Amino acid sequence: MPPEGLNPGDRVVELAGLLHSAAIATGALTGAWLLWLIKKSWLASLGALLGGAALGFLVAQALSHLLYRTAAGHTTVVKVGSASLSSTIPAGLAGGFTTAVAVVVIMVLAFGTRTKSLPLFSVPVCCGVVVGVIFACLGSLL
Repeated sequence: MPPEGLNPGDRVVELAGLLHSAAIATGALTGAWLLWLIKKSWLASLGALLGGAALGFLVAQALSHLLYRTAAGHTTVVKVGSASLSSTIPAGLAGGFTTAVAVVVIMVLAFGTRTKSLPLFSVPVCCGVVVGVIFACLGSLL
């Protein structure tokens, strides 16, 4: 039986999948960007791109199970359209913001950049918010 308000053939957005996409993209982007700011090395940034994506995946796994999975193993979906923005924006922000904070914490601990932690914190958090909102808008409107 389909959820209330949905009919067979309706296009839907899986909120856990949206959270995963935003978290992985944020982790990759902020990891590479932060390591470039710290080390000024393209090779290190490439490694951070991959490491950030992996961290984003791990963060998204934990968050999606906490926020969008039910006891029966189902996930939450919303119908595509502008009305779904109220559900997709929190999902995108949860993935983007949480992953950005995780990347910053790991970078500060790994590279001992506590003196520059405010600028290093603001770049990925802003990036996480922007990526989360972009993914939410694209997911609900396309």
